[in-house]
Amino acid sequence: MSNSTSPSPHGEATTEPSTGAGAPTAPGVVNHRRAAASPSPEVRGTNGNTSTTPRSPGPRHGRPTPGRHADRLMGIDVARGVAVLGMFVVHVGVGWTLADGSNALIPVVSGRSAALFALLAGVSIALLSGGSRPKTGSDMGVALWRVLIRGLLMLPVGTLLTMTGAPVSVILAYYAVFFFLAAPLMDERWKVVAGIAATLGLVGPVASFYLRGLAEDGPLAGPVAAINSYDPLVAWANDGVVNFLLTGAYPAITWMPFVLAGLAIGRLNLWSVRVRWTLVGVGGALAALAYTGSWLALNVFGGRARLESSFDAGAMADYGGAASVDDAISEGFPGTVPLNDWAWLLTAAPHSGSPFEVYGAGGVAIAVLGVFLLVSRYLWWVLYPLAAVGALALTTYVGHILLIWVEQRGWLVSTPLRPITDNLQVSVLLGSLVFATVWTLLVRRGPLEGPLHAVSMWGAKRIP
Repeated sequence: MSNSTSPSPHGEATTEPSTGAGAPTAPGVVNHRRAAASPSPEVRGTNGNTSTTPRSPGPRHGRPTPGRHADRLMGIDVARGVAVLGMFVVHVGVGWTLADGSNALIPVVSGRSAALFALLAGVSIALLSGGSRPKTGSDMGVALWRVLIRGLLMLPVGTLLTMTGAPVSVILAYYAVFFFLAAPLMDERWKVVAGIAATLGLVGPVASFYLRGLAEDGPLAGPVAAINSYDPLVAWANDGVVNFLLTGAYPAITWMPFVLAGLAIGRLNLWSVRVRWTLVGVGGALAALAYTGSWLALNVFGGRARLESSFDAGAMADYGGAASVDDAISEGFPGTVPLNDWAWLLTAAPHSGSPFEVYGAGGVAIAVLGVFLLVSRYLWWVLYPLAAVGALALTTYVGHILLIWVEQRGWLVSTPLRPITDNLQVSVLLGSLVFATVWTLLVRRGPLEGPLHAVSMWGAKRIP
């Protein structure tokens, strides 16, 4: 998944695909044969795709520098690669063990890596549809259909992965819903999209708490039960429309703010160093305000005392099973907060879907993107493997879940390949970095990203 519309599980980097596929590009490297064939300045992305948006000249320079576009798109792939590795930490325990037996990286990445994934999905949707110069007319129509077709393809892939029973909250099926919900805003002004994201970040968690209460023991209980009874996805994978929108691990009502924030960011001039620093500053400020606000609400204004007085182990059974308020806040929840007390919305716990968590994790994601857009130009040779993982994010994401599934089934125990599952953390981490790096150098577009691109492009161009 390079810079396209995925977790980004796909394989594009820019606003318009070229005939070639590509890998993360080092600054200063130019394909002169392709450049000569192009009648206008192009922006080439991490897997060879191009945009007809003219390059932006560097500060105090009147002409573009060859290759200065490449670090921007490489930075997006690097950020996506970091998000993938963050999921590896949560899913297979990549990291190191502290004295108390815990993984040192879990508190750092839990909830935030998936939020970064979702933010980059929005950025990719923007790039796919023109970036800072949105497409119009039939071109925007093609881009719209490409996003929708990708969503349609993601749904069965995510459902099949969920059906494996691997102990992972698979995000791909949820992405299908994100794509469909974001599509109507693809041609909207970035300020409007950003405003919707900011508003939904506050209103969505409150609405989720209220609606889930009505669905659990209220007038919505019957309709929700009826929907689930007729939803084939619930029967196949125990994960259907109601989960995708409201009650699941990544419900759209609290995850769309990340996607829409990314869509707004993707409309900015990401060539600009000033914009990149602004992302770092704004993201850092949002995160600091959110996490500080949650701390104050819990420890100064009585939120923690209220939660401790109302704590109910039975009510926690379906929300992670934490044995105390402190455990719940540190370990997080499976996508939503318990319904026994509204004060859970004051926490910033991972995967809680509270306003503070949405703004905190979203702020971190924005800042991380800004940082990698800034540093990738200078550290491309170090960051290339991460960018390669980001460019093949769909492949590496699917691959690591399948490997977890194989390990659980014990299929390699009696074979010479047993060390792969005996050392799952090392296998997933090094395997992804090495495979993605070699593949992008030799083949470029990923083994899953390529068909996804081809099918979505073929279909979009044939829809009236």
